[in-house]
Amino acid sequence: MISQLAAYAILFTFGATMFTTSTVSRRSKGLELFLVAERSVGTWTGAMSVASTWIWAPALFLAAQKAYQQGLPGLMWFTVPNVGCLVLFAFLAPRIREVFPKGYTLPQYIASRFDAKTHIIYLFSFLSLQVCSMAVQLIAGAALLNAMSGIPYHTGVIVLAVMFTSYSLIDGLRSSIRTDLLQMIIIGGGMAVLVPLAVSEGGGMAAIQAGFSGFNGEYGNLFDPYVAYSFGITVTIGLMSGPVGDQQHWQRAFAFQKGKAFRGYLLGALIFAAVPLTMSLLGFMAAGNPDAAPGVYAGNLSAQQVGPEVIRTLLPEWGMIVFMIMILGGLASTGDSALCAGGSLVTVDIFRRYIRPEASDAVMLRAARISVLGISLIAVGISLIPGITILSLFLFYGTLRSSTLMPTLFILFRKNVPAWGVFWGVASAIAFGLPVYLFGALTGNTDLKVGANMGIVLISLALPVIAALTCGENKAKCAKTE
Repeated sequence: MISQLAAYAILFTFGATMFTTSTVSRRSKGLELFLVAERSVGTWTGAMSVASTWIWAPALFLAAQKAYQQGLPGLMWFTVPNVGCLVLFAFLAPRIREVFPKGYTLPQYIASRFDAKTHIIYLFSFLSLQVCSMAVQLIAGAALLNAMSGIPYHTGVIVLAVMFTSYSLIDGLRSSIRTDLLQMIIIGGGMAVLVPLAVSEGGGMAAIQAGFSGFNGEYGNLFDPYVAYSFGITVTIGLMSGPVGDQQHWQRAFAFQKGKAFRGYLLGALIFAAVPLTMSLLGFMAAGNPDAAPGVYAGNLSAQQVGPEVIRTLLPEWGMIVFMIMILGGLASTGDSALCAGGSLVTVDIFRRYIRPEASDAVMLRAARISVLGISLIAVGISLIPGITILSLFLFYGTLRSSTLMPTLFILFRKNVPAWGVFWGVASAIAFGLPVYLFGALTGNTDLKVGANMGIVLISLALPVIAALTCGENKAKCAKTE
């Protein structure tokens, strides 16, 4: 436990640092700066932002958890798709710049090719994800602050929301990318200090190697079929659809300097890979040395707490303070990105398209800032609903995200695709996948969860393909109908 006074001091210092960082060396104000950082993001800056954005706070726990529970196969299935999805997006980022060079959002591209209802279903999916993503950061952060320091949950939600929103309102995406750099340094620096010290105190490489098969020694096969079926398939589909169904990454694709998005995303994938690989060492060590995580072995803590439990057990109190700062970095990197991405969707795809098509850039900029504030308030409201959980939000937006994966990949590389195929592909996948996956998750039925994920992918791809085949070369049949 960290004292509340120390926790509030950390929160204030962290928030003030992020706010100050977002205002240093500011460029001229403007809509382009707020929405796409004037399309001026370089390779290294963009790569650090990509890696930081893809780290959300629970991810700092899950690598250690999977290593502890399922050894090397658990870590492999968590890490490979986590990195692979960013590699996949490295090919999509330059593609969207090629076909839609002056764009701001993926739903805006959908609107330019298809009819209004196809645009709306994409917009619903993308905007819902940003609101839920922000809410998840608030829920996870407030719960962790309460567990680590006793700060009341409601207070934690409000403090974190104010923190993320304050600097996001300054220069939008430019502020987010600037703070991403510092947040990635904080996370990387924290790991570089805590993990080697914990490994040294907990038995060194011998303890790590002893944990390669998990805490019960059952998972010595890297390609264990049970781990692959119960965890690998579901997490791979969910993670591979992550950046593709998320405006946070399309916004960064539009923000890169011309010709630098591909290298930026590949480098970002490599930088990100260091996070789960490093944090997994805590899980392996706990599996190989029960004394490194006594609270987890005794059943007093869940397996998800194995990483911080190792740090708490083996290191002095300052170790938990450093870990708390790392968590704040993970929360902030995703929270502010969600606000900026959601603001771009509301501004471009709702305000300009349906409310004020003739609005000037100055009016649009005000709308963007109001949108960021509005999304933050909605996320706070969701976070304060009694009984709301990360799982319930994740199931909702995870299904939405998966339903747009295959249609998006298909239409980016295929010209003649009728709007009805895309719309009904996404809508049918959501209608099938959401209730089936939700029921499977709530009942613990692995078969239903796997079937729902595979069904979402197959349905969402089949209908656009069928529509394209019926269209053939007849462009008139493929024309969008407003």
